[in-house]
Amino acid sequence: MLIPELLLNTLDDLSDDDFKRFRWYLTVGVMDSCKRMATSSVEKASRCEVVDKMIRSYGEASAVSLTAEILKNMHMMALAQTLMDAYAAERQSAPSSSSSSSSSSAAAPPPASASVIAQHGSVVVAPNIIGTTAGALNITINKTGFVDD
Repeated sequence: MLIPELLLNTLDDLSDDDFKRFRWYLTVGVMDSCKRMATSSVEKASRCEVVDKMIRSYGEASAVSLTAEILKNMHMMALAQTLMDAYAAERQSAPSSSSSSSSSSAAAPPPASASVIAQHGSVVVAPNIIGTTAGALNITINKTGFVDD
């Protein structure tokens, strides 16, 4: 089962009132790693639209974690555990099923080297970005705290 389908099945188990509460939790920011969503973007969204928005905003893994965390906040521990168990099973089965289908496609390029060296008093700022799969990414680096010679 695909992750979006897994999330959708989980949200389908919520009553309309519980789903309304779930959407509210998305707007208040439950996890530090997942920025809150604008109220206007989710207040009238369907279950399918909420799943799409979560995956676009946070990626599949974080969307699953966020969903489980919200369910726990809603005191729906069993549903949160069911989601996490199904996600773990999906992750275990994914490599074996995708390896046979991806054997005919081109291999992914190797990751870039992680070696960075600063010389002669230089400072290297190299942020490590984890968990983004698509979308815009803004990084602001301030010079505060550096000593100029």
